[in-house]
Amino acid sequence: MSGLKFVLLEDNLLDAELINAVFTESGIGCELMHVKTQAEFQTALEQDNFDLILSDYALPGFDGITALKMAQHHCPDIPFIFVTATMGEEVAIETLKSGAIDYVLKQRLERLVPSVNRALREAQYRRACKIAEAQLYRREEEFRALAENSPDAITRIDKELRYSYVNPATEMATGIPLEIWIGKTVAEMGSAEEVSTWQARLRQVLSTGIGCWMEFDVPSHKGRIYYQARIVPEYAADGSVQSLLSIARDVTQYKLAEQALREGEAQLRQQKEELERANKIKDEFLAVLSHELRSPLNAILGWSKILRTRNLEPKNLNRALETIERNAKLQTQLIEDLLDVSRIIRGKLTLRPYPTNLIPAIEAAIDTMRLAAQAKSIDLQFLIIDSGLETQDKSIQNSKSLKIREEVSCDTTSVQIPNSESPPIALQSSPLWEVAARPQQKEPLQAQSYSMESRGSLSHISGQKFHVLGDPSRLQQIIWNLVSNAIKFTPQGGRVEVLLERVGTDEKDEGSTSALLPLLPIRHSSNSAKITVKDTGMGIKPDFIPYVFDSFRQGDGSTTRKHGGLGLGLAIVRHLVELHGGTVTAESPGEGKGATFVVQLPIIEDIRAKKLISTSSSISSASSPLEGVRVLVVDDDTDSRDFLVFALEEFGAIATAVSSASSALEVLTTFKPNVLISDIGMPEQDGYSLIRQIRGLSPEEGGDIPAIALTAYAGERDRQLAISAGFQKHLSKPVMPDQIANVVAELVRH
Repeated sequence: MSGLKFVLLEDNLLDAELINAVFTESGIGCELMHVKTQAEFQTALEQDNFDLILSDYALPGFDGITALKMAQHHCPDIPFIFVTATMGEEVAIETLKSGAIDYVLKQRLERLVPSVNRALREAQYRRACKIAEAQLYRREEEFRALAENSPDAITRIDKELRYSYVNPATEMATGIPLEIWIGKTVAEMGSAEEVSTWQARLRQVLSTGIGCWMEFDVPSHKGRIYYQARIVPEYAADGSVQSLLSIARDVTQYKLAEQALREGEAQLRQQKEELERANKIKDEFLAVLSHELRSPLNAILGWSKILRTRNLEPKNLNRALETIERNAKLQTQLIEDLLDVSRIIRGKLTLRPYPTNLIPAIEAAIDTMRLAAQAKSIDLQFLIIDSGLETQDKSIQNSKSLKIREEVSCDTTSVQIPNSESPPIALQSSPLWEVAARPQQKEPLQAQSYSMESRGSLSHISGQKFHVLGDPSRLQQIIWNLVSNAIKFTPQGGRVEVLLERVGTDEKDEGSTSALLPLLPIRHSSNSAKITVKDTGMGIKPDFIPYVFDSFRQGDGSTTRKHGGLGLGLAIVRHLVELHGGTVTAESPGEGKGATFVVQLPIIEDIRAKKLISTSSSISSASSPLEGVRVLVVDDDTDSRDFLVFALEEFGAIATAVSSASSALEVLTTFKPNVLISDIGMPEQDGYSLIRQIRGLSPEEGGDIPAIALTAYAGERDRQLAISAGFQKHLSKPVMPDQIANVVAELVRH
């Protein structure tokens, strides 16, 4: 043992040398600082760089107890041993009680070395304990500082699964005060659904001493909170697990983000699937579109080639012309459907509504499909149920059926009203609009007959009973599409029925006025006109019914399908019906069992203003209604120019044609036309530029000439552009000869 430094308080120099000799003989290498007085001892204590204090008890000027107290004041951790010649038992006990480590009598200095060694060991142990305590204290303070300020929920749980420590974050997360947690078990504080799992994990860590991870969620005043917890053991001095430490982190935002990510991925997958379906539908549509456009072209071009290369008999010539005309009209209808869908998608499809009787609109639509039904021997029926028909016979006023028959050989329409309940009467479409009764019962009906004028039209029968606020051409389009669809999908010899009836209850609100027709006072009704189109055709698959009104969707899009079309008709029907404030639905018992489409439109009552009269009028029945009218045609397409000139001249007009806007300006002043017909899309200078230049001329130079825009740009926006540029009329190609003659005649009259 060396490198030690001792302080020896001894007034006797001989005793001091003796003590030093004992240390030297025993092998204790130390530096011995010898002091004799209280002042010297005070100076030594203030240095505080020694390991042991040795002191005599009897000292000049002060005693050993005073020296002990001075040492305890300045360096309480330094061991203090009395080395004295005389010390009674009572004094010895007093010194030990006062804090001395030991006492050694000078007569027995052999005890000094063992006493010093023991004192040094005890001092070293005490220093180690203090260092350990300081370290433990520091670690406890560090843990406390971390735990108290941590955003994570930190708890300490004893072997009985009771909480011994809970940090403030736990209180903030759960809203439960800290003092309530302490001493409570997990079961007393946890949510019921998580207790068993949580306790099992805690016991597992207690038994194995191996930490684990766990995820759980708990209710709180903020809602459900999700945690990710780490449970670790805390060990005792003997290495056993004395408690558990749980650190739980709030991962609610992470969980919500993860959930949102999963939902986003699911949505992306759904969008991908929808996109793939849309692409498939698009591909099918393009294939169908190509087929539907090429098929009419095949007939048109084929018959055109035959007409040019052969001299056909009159029968075959008429057949060729009819085929060309039919297929050209079919292509026109396809293009119109595409344009309508484009307007629907862009929200540009508009109506020109006014009070319209549904019966003529339905008649017109059915009449256009008459030949198609006849070609397939389809029984096409139009049934009207009108409970409001008034007669002079009181016994038949409650009849709910109207039976109409139009005889081929007479000039009047005979109306029969049964005296008893009977099924609706069918108005069958035939070449001469023969209207036949098809009652279900076997016995003949007893009815009275009333003669009505206006053969072939039923619109006068019901008066105001089927008036709706709508666009007549669009209403006719709705019925035409539904009837056309029914005939297309009905096999040879089948039946298609169109039923018109009134449903609902009147609401007498005489003061109301239509927003669409502010100049026409009308009475609204809660009644609806119900139009049912029913067929005995191929029906609709149950899983396809929800999509039957979608654009470009067809029940069969394969190359082996039996029926043509683009799959646009029903989508247009739905949009037009909704624009009229109505509804349309589809039903079918299944494949091969037919289909039923039902349209309901709101009825208007008591129209107290004169009916709107169309400003357009038909051309004269004279052979030359445009006799002497001078027309200038501007079109860069040679075939279109030749057709227009020929058609106008057939109606008596004097027509000349040019191929460009610049040529038109040159001819304008010399030819002096009454009407200008111009294409829009032309090279170098379009029709808009032409009409603007013409409108800049003086009236003597032709600046006020009436003008018609005849173009393949057929959208509503195109019409507005043409009118705003200076044209009076906008006609879309293709155009029929009588149509263009009508418009020219109208402009000339005005």
